[in-house]
Amino acid sequence: MTESSTPHKKLNLLQVYRGIAAVLVVMVHVTLKSAERLNQVAFLNLFGAGWSAVDYFFVLSGFIMVYVHRSAIGKKDQLKSFLVKRAVRIYPIYWIITLSVWCLFLVIPAFANNQDLSWAQVIESLLLIPQKDPHFKDKFILEVGWTLTYEIYFYLLFSIAIWLKPKHSVPLLSAWLLVTILHYRKIVKFPDDFFVLETVFGEMNLEFVFGCLAAYIVIKYNNNIRKYRWILFGIANLGYVILLMLAAWGNIAIGRIPTFGVLAALLIIAATSIDLKDSPKIPDLLIFLGEASYSIFLTHMPVISAITKILQKANLGKYFDGFFAPALLAVFTVVFGCIFYSLIEKPLTVFLRKNIVEKMFHPKAEGRI
Repeated sequence: MTESSTPHKKLNLLQVYRGIAAVLVVMVHVTLKSAERLNQVAFLNLFGAGWSAVDYFFVLSGFIMVYVHRSAIGKKDQLKSFLVKRAVRIYPIYWIITLSVWCLFLVIPAFANNQDLSWAQVIESLLLIPQKDPHFKDKFILEVGWTLTYEIYFYLLFSIAIWLKPKHSVPLLSAWLLVTILHYRKIVKFPDDFFVLETVFGEMNLEFVFGCLAAYIVIKYNNNIRKYRWILFGIANLGYVILLMLAAWGNIAIGRIPTFGVLAALLIIAATSIDLKDSPKIPDLLIFLGEASYSIFLTHMPVISAITKILQKANLGKYFDGFFAPALLAVFTVVFGCIFYSLIEKPLTVFLRKNIVEKMFHPKAEGRI
């Protein structure tokens, strides 16, 4: 495998697992809302740790940055192109869904659950400005927005590697990584008033680093690891299943960074090696699910929240069993996300790339997954 050839080959297994991760996020929120609003234990709580899909998304983002965009490192003239492409990918769809949810909350306040709907909160949500308490008091209008705050921040970090030559960026990013590790180990602590530093040096950033390391390993050592690719693939998948069961039923606290974060990196290394060596045939439906994963991720919470709220208000929770009803809700949510992708995200993204990105730049061909 050479550096010049690898980015041009589609990594279909990573696409499949991106779709699986999106479904896991759906399952965990169906589980949580079923318990919170309908007093039902869904799927025997098996997907109670489905939040670990976010760890996969973060590690995958780090992997993509290095694997696909490594040729831009140290080339200042490519910084604008990189940032515009990332903004086109993240913001437009997020803005559409956020504003739609905000309008729904204004029309039907009961759906908002006493959430702050002020213009200030809307603007902060749209810009993905870090919040002091993003999971409770200071929630974004679209609840999953906190994950995109980390995504945007990581893009800015990677921009440093593009903007500066390695002799300058490596010491700077190494210093950042050192402080992040010390903060993760609770050796360095920040005052509550400096909550933005919790994003700048937050432990979730380590998962992006894991992704970068995974890409480096694939690029440099794939010839060595590909003979063990199926073993590593099996270990990663089995580890995920075991951790999901332990987190759901073991009643033990599992630190996500050294467990799900590490397993995500291992899975990505193994899956990429399999794609590069074997080019497995993947059903089109699974590929499509991966392509629609961003729409599924952004739309799933409003859909699940609205439906469970309606069932709660109508006092229909007694008809909501522990398997078939939540499974139907999960399927509907995923299908809704897929339809949104087909009708809105995909055509809008194509339009923006054609009319903004391609008109602003004349980029060389880049790899896609």
